[in-house]
Amino acid sequence: MSDIIAYSILLYISISYVSAIYITSKDINDYKLSRDDPRVIKSRMRKISILTIFNIFFIPLLQKLFGANDSNKTYIDYLMELGIVPGRQFTGVWNIILYFKNCYESILLICQLFIGPLSDSLLYHLAINGSGLGPMIDSIYSLFNTIWNIRNYIFAPITEEIFYTSFLITSYQTLFKDGTISFKRYLFEPPLYFGIAHAHHAYETYNKSKLIGNGPSIITIGISTLFQMSYTYIFGILTNFIFIITSGNLWSCIILHSICNIMGFPGGSELQFHYSVIKPLRDTRSIRLLSIWNKIYIGLLLLGIILFVKGLNNFTTV
Repeated sequence: MSDIIAYSILLYISISYVSAIYITSKDINDYKLSRDDPRVIKSRMRKISILTIFNIFFIPLLQKLFGANDSNKTYIDYLMELGIVPGRQFTGVWNIILYFKNCYESILLICQLFIGPLSDSLLYHLAINGSGLGPMIDSIYSLFNTIWNIRNYIFAPITEEIFYTSFLITSYQTLFKDGTISFKRYLFEPPLYFGIAHAHHAYETYNKSKLIGNGPSIITIGISTLFQMSYTYIFGILTNFIFIITSGNLWSCIILHSICNIMGFPGGSELQFHYSVIKPLRDTRSIRLLSIWNKIYIGLLLLGIILFVKGLNNFTTV
């Protein structure tokens, strides 16, 4: 099959998601609001939901029609290979126990990476709220009780992983002849679509800055967008790696994506900031302990990277 057709399908997958964000009703467009306005969020989530459902059935059809390899595969085979239904591997074998074990391994892997921020958050909670479970449960509940958090921690991870991991990887496997795509190409090429797809945030930030009249400069917007594109590209490499080595475990990628969105990019110690800026400590002993913790926190950030790299090879496979 022509590579032109293959790349046209890949571009459709990438562009269709972003296009759905901006194809909103006229009354919503008239508001010229930011992406965080609840009306904009609801409108976009509705459009993307419809597109996602459509593409779940449409992409396998394209793969069936233009596939370059196994012509004996049925439409249902291509549909199931998307990984949306838990338990099925690329080979067609069902192994639900291994599937959930891989999900657990994904959670463990990302918790190792964030061992510093997680430890810091726990200490911060204990220092501010005491040892009771009530405030901690409330904090966890607050992660999923607003439309902004539902978008960021549930909706976006599910839909983005379906599009930019499942659709793209399975299309690469299907639309190009076996042996023409190396493992490295699987890892490093599809995430380009995911990274570039985030360039539209520059447009939104620029429009918002014009609306409020006191926003960041174009240079600042450009730098911020480049950083976000780079970060999402690297993250795309990670989810592609996990999707491939787990033989199509999409929900491992979704869970990992959600946790990463919750944690955000690691910054300084929240505990250290609280007791240095918000509620400064006075006694020498407490200040010394806080300084020691800050050094431990930095060490945990480095340890997290080491554990994460080693953990990439610890996934259970058949």
